[in-house]
Amino acid sequence: MSRTVRPPAFVVAFLAPFAAAAIVAGCGFFSNPPEPTSAPPSVSSPTPAPTPTPVPTAAPTNLVATIVLIAAIGESTDGTPSKVAWQGVQDAAGRLGAGSKLVVPTSMAELTAAVKTATTDGTTIVVTVGPDAAQAVLDNATGHAATQFFELDQTIPDGSPANVHGLVFDEAEAGYLAGVVAASLSATQKIGLVGVDKADIRTANYAGGLANGATYANPAVVVTVAYATRSDDPQMGRAAAAGLVTGKADAIVAMADLAGAGAMREACARKASVVALDTDASLVLPDVASCVVVSVLKRYDVAAREAILRYAARKPLPAGILFDVAGGGIGLSEFHQPVPQELTDRIAGVLAAMRNGPPRPTPTPESTPEASPTA
Repeated sequence: MSRTVRPPAFVVAFLAPFAAAAIVAGCGFFSNPPEPTSAPPSVSSPTPAPTPTPVPTAAPTNLVATIVLIAAIGESTDGTPSKVAWQGVQDAAGRLGAGSKLVVPTSMAELTAAVKTATTDGTTIVVTVGPDAAQAVLDNATGHAATQFFELDQTIPDGSPANVHGLVFDEAEAGYLAGVVAASLSATQKIGLVGVDKADIRTANYAGGLANGATYANPAVVVTVAYATRSDDPQMGRAAAAGLVTGKADAIVAMADLAGAGAMREACARKASVVALDTDASLVLPDVASCVVVSVLKRYDVAAREAILRYAARKPLPAGILFDVAGGGIGLSEFHQPVPQELTDRIAGVLAAMRNGPPRPTPTPESTPEASPTA
């Protein structure tokens, strides 16, 4: 039986499972506009009772002595998932008084060796990024129950050891935010998403959210998904984006893989606006910064930090932990282009509604174990 789980809001999400159903276009988050929330009536606070003098207790033993982050292969540029995750690791280590180390492998052999070294050295927590480290984690987790493994952007297979945890993100919410922005800015009322292929769950998650967000912003907007067929081919991404712009899409949404990098560059060359997913494209791809309106971020730093702190607090950890807007796991970069005040107000309202958490219109889909290579 699968160990993936279904999320509620973030604090609860840390304890709850995430759903395994993939979102499809046309149903999902906020198919109708988010309802505004009203502030509760103010009430008078009673006079507090005197605070009793606390009885000193012995400080609990810190479970976390050392944390190692093993980056995706060659991923060391600012703004990439690995560097953002490193910020979260350092934050957690500072709070806990633990040691921390960043390893940036340059090959699969180095990555596999780094996982083994961290495990046999007695590291308390090993954090990895993307699916490339998945097999090495499984090979080393068994027999090393004292080491906890946190895999960013990776779902955990059935039968995995209990000390392996996947930290994934609510891609439907991210797609929804991208759809609101892209549809609000489109003059042609046509926007496009460059995905991988129809079988890719990550593409389906983003596409479903994108369609609903676009419909909320402008019901007349047409959303088209073009497929690069491979996530690691920039030229295929360029071709997909070119087709969308030729079809009059003037706002292109793309992911932070090599195909997405190609798509963003092609969209920029053809004078289309770009809404980036996963990472801040203005940092990772400075040559397209002039075309990027905003990036919808997976907060790898938040995910890494909160998972580490939860373990240090001796709280239970499920096999899968999903991070969403409500818990700060999905967010927006700054707007890099001037946008109407109406759009900033609309986005603020959508974010406020998402932060209210469950109950939600539909279940959250399962995230896909897809890499986010650096362009």
